[in-house]
Amino acid sequence: MAFRHNTEIGQNFLTDKSVAQWMIGRARLSPADRVLEIGPGTGILTKYILDAGCARVDAVEIDVRLKEYMEPLAASDDRLRLHWDDAVKFDYSRLDETPTRVMANLPYHITTPLLWHLLESFAGGDMRYMMLMIQDEAASRIVSGAGNRESSPMSVTIAAAWQAAVLRKVPRTAFYPSPKVDSAIAEITLRCDSYAPLPRDTTWRRLLSGSFAMRRKTLVNNWAGAFGVKKDECAGILAAHSLDTRSRPEGLTLPDWLSLREDPTLTSYIERRR
Repeated sequence: MAFRHNTEIGQNFLTDKSVAQWMIGRARLSPADRVLEIGPGTGILTKYILDAGCARVDAVEIDVRLKEYMEPLAASDDRLRLHWDDAVKFDYSRLDETPTRVMANLPYHITTPLLWHLLESFAGGDMRYMMLMIQDEAASRIVSGAGNRESSPMSVTIAAAWQAAVLRKVPRTAFYPSPKVDSAIAEITLRCDSYAPLPRDTTWRRLLSGSFAMRRKTLVNNWAGAFGVKKDECAGILAAHSLDTRSRPEGLTLPDWLSLREDPTLTSYIERRR
């Protein structure tokens, strides 16, 4: 019986081997690398990862129906460990060894929660590189950094510690069944260890989520609603950081955000609202 794809969980398997080969060539895996693969599907990318000669591969897959494809591969290569679980909820501390690299083909609807989970789980550890195949628009937002209309809590946090870029587009015809949108490959490389723990910083996370609560509104309005900061105090906080009351979250630079995280008045309000 033919495998019936579960479109409810965004199951679009990569079938274009040239894309998988390109990803492996770009990732430059070494014999010391421990790779975490999210959503291996039928194992097309997994095989290339193993062939690249890395030390270990941990593959997390939610659909147990794929055991018929993945278990023979694991039986033939003891470097491959299979974990049948939801990658968004998986406890990555259960892995015997911390991965150094993540490679994944992600459904759009789990991209943001999964990326937060990975950043939280591996913050400050050995994981220093991610290659993600995701929806084209989502990739653009993730790598957008700070200070533009696509900025978000995720993109600002990544910009603090990581170098992120969209490497190439991948047409929908590279998958089966073909999704309704094209994909892109995003590369995220750790560049600043001191800011790598930020995803675990609850004050940082709340500062960003509250500031972007209504992204087209000013910080004054967002802070009043999210943290209860009085508008005159908002003005004083902003002035101390060379910002004015018209400032909106998408207009702030990364140094602005890092400076606001250290503001004692603002952080006091944020921590009171926990």
